[in-house]
Amino acid sequence: MKETNVQGKSIIVGLGKTGLSVAKYMVANGLDFKILDTRSQPPMLNYFRTHFPDVEVETGKLDLSSLLGAKELIISPGLSLKTPEIQSAKSYGIPIRGDVDIFSQVVDAPIIGVTGSNGKSTVVALVGHLLNGSGQDCGVGGNIGPAALDLLVRPQQRYVLELSSFQLERSAVLPLTAATVLNISDDHLDHHGSLQKYL
Repeated sequence: MKETNVQGKSIIVGLGKTGLSVAKYMVANGLDFKILDTRSQPPMLNYFRTHFPDVEVETGKLDLSSLLGAKELIISPGLSLKTPEIQSAKSYGIPIRGDVDIFSQVVDAPIIGVTGSNGKSTVVALVGHLLNGSGQDCGVGGNIGPAALDLLVRPQQRYVLELSSFQLERSAVLPLTAATVLNISDDHLDHHGSLQKYL
């Protein structure tokens, strides 16, 4: 059954690896959405149009009027939340979330989250290897390997997600069973603006 809302469709902003995973999830669940991307030729555009020809896609400059008519904005990690059109939509009360929010809302299995400036991929791979080696089916992804929502293709007993600062800044409180911040160093300051904001 399709989800309907008087406020309009969900809008996925960004058609890269994460945006495509959100789109596939929404198509699989009969949810109404459209795609916006600031690039004229996003990397997944041809694939998307071939496999999902009925879904509306807008490329190029973001149109604030389209954003203001949205039910919600699901923003890919590659697009800055400081983008003026995103800031304007947020000031009008349009909800903003990321793929990890959706993932955590639909998964019943325990989720382990790993973040930090360095070592995330190694630790996530190691934890996933240990859990799988102990006989527990464990999905590993997020910022490493498959996008979080792509892990839902085959349900697992546990999930281990690498979470970047870009993913975390657009997520609400995540119901993680366990989480760790490995370390913090002067990283991504061009994006976050200062070490304090990065923290």
